[in-house]
Formats: sequence, C-alpha cells, structure tokens
Amino acid sequence: MWYLILAPVPVLLLLLLIAPVTVHISYVLEEKDDLLSNTTLAVSTPGTGISLSFLWGLFKLRLRFSSIGLVFGRFAPVFKLRARLAKRSGGVLAREKTSISAGRVIDLYKQVMKIYRAANPAFRYMLSTIKLQQFSWCTRLGMYQADQTGLAVGLLWTLKSNSTAYLYRRLKKPLPKPDLEIIPVFDARVLAIHLNCIFSLRPGHMIITGVLAVWFYLKNRK
Repeated sequence: MWYLILAPVPVLLLLLLIAPVTVHISYVLEEKDDLLSNTTLAVSTPGTGISLSFLWGLFKLRLRFSSIGLVFGRFAPVFKLRARLAKRSGGVLAREKTSISAGRVIDLYKQVMKIYRAANPAFRYMLSTIKLQQFSWCTRLGMYQADQTGLAVGLLWTLKSNSTAYLYRRLKKPLPKPDLEIIPVFDARVLAIHLNCIFSLRPGHMIITGVLAVWFYLKNRK
C-alpha cells in the first residue's frame, strides 16, 4: 500500500516546478526637509516590502520593511533595518531588527557583482523567462533652488528611461506599458519615491539558472 501513498509525490513535485511564483516588490520613500539636525538618512519608509504567492495564490508570504536607514556615527556609517514577516491573514510571525556596517554592505556588493559578471549569461536567461505584469515608478522631487530641481528632474528622467529600457529589452515578451512619472516640486525640498513591480517566474527556470550560474562562475572566475 505504500506505493499508493507515494504515488502523488511526483505530481506534487511537478506542480512545484511548473507553478508560477508571483513576486510583488513595493518600494516607498518619503523624505521632506528637516530643519532639525538628524544623523539618520532614510533609505526607505513603511510600505516597502516583498510579497510572494505560490501555487496560484494558495500560499502567500509577505516580508515588510518597517524602516531602512543609514545612521552616521562617530566612526563609520551603519545601515539599520527593521523588518517583519507576516502570514496570509496579516498576523506577524516574526520581527527582526539588525544593523549592518557600511563596509559590510560594500563588501557584499563587490561579491555580488563579481558573481554577476562571471555568471551573466545565466542571469540573462532568467530575465528572459520572467513575465512582467506591472511596473510603475513615480517620483516627486524638489530641491532648494528651481534650477537645481530642473536639472535633477532631467537627470532622473535619463536614469529612469535608460534603466527601464535596459530591463524591458531582456524580459519575456509581451510586456505591459511602464508607468513612469516625475513630478517636480519647486517650493520645497522633498523626495518621494513609489515603485511597484509585479512579475512571475517558475521554480524550474530558477533551478536551471542556478545550475548555469554555478557552471559559468566556475568557468569564468578570475
């Protein structure tokens, strides 16, 4: 009788490999002029987080970042992070508070870029399998002077258009129209960023990407 119990296992494994995983990335930053001295630079504000949906929405996982900031201390800047993991109904499963030194962040960035350069073909393959469902990026920007605001808005439009075009060239077609917006604010210093990106990918493609990444890394590392 044991084979009757194990019979559904291959079917479940196949479903896990082919069922798409929907990822929703939300980034929010609200910064206004602060007349008081402050040693903390906000990197994100509440609303930033990542949501994962498995097996056509049967299982969901949400990671919310309450705050991410860069604190300038006496010796070196430090990243401070507060996050919580929530279940589907919204209840909190775990809370996390941590601090990461800026030097550690730079070291991690260098390691990630080294792996990315060595295994770039594998990551390009993964991008070609991702199905983008929504992409919106809205920014409100104001500087101390009107001419500074105009220059910053022009540079930001260049950054947005080039980075979005680079991303869209490599994702799976067809693609939704990107929602890009920059609102200049001439009477106050303000920075507000709202970014929403929803896409889906299959675990099978992720496994193939991992195998290719290891192979290319071992082949191209210096």
